[in-house]
Amino acid sequence: MKRAIEQVKKYWKINLITLIISLVIGGAIFCLMFFLRGKNIVAAVDGAALASILILFFGLLLFVHHLGAFDTFAFGFKQLGSMLFAKEPRKDGKYQDYRQEKIKKRNSSSYNFLAVIVAGLLLSISIIVLEIIYRVSI
Repeated sequence: MKRAIEQVKKYWKINLITLIISLVIGGAIFCLMFFLRGKNIVAAVDGAALASILILFFGLLLFVHHLGAFDTFAFGFKQLGSMLFAKEPRKDGKYQDYRQEKIKKRNSSSYNFLAVIVAGLLLSISIIVLEIIYRVSI
């Protein structure tokens, strides 16, 4: 966890930009649902719910990718392409193994999935606020 916090601090600009972009996309989805469905509180709750679900799903998908769920496929296709089309597989003449590739990727990660998950959680809080407003106004 300490390493993740250090990486987030190191790449704070990238994470801030990712958070802002995620919130803008969530806000766009919210506005689209709100204005297309009739400009009422139910449409606002639906829009916020859809936006938060999509942003959270994307953030969790980035998290699963960071853990390495799709690395086998990517590494396999990369190695296949290098065997088929490269004159020389690597500069040193040897293929890099999966473990080295994975360690290099994790060391250079910015943990930007955390910013997307935080944006999804902020949008989820907006659902709760809108639902409270709806229940109070009835």
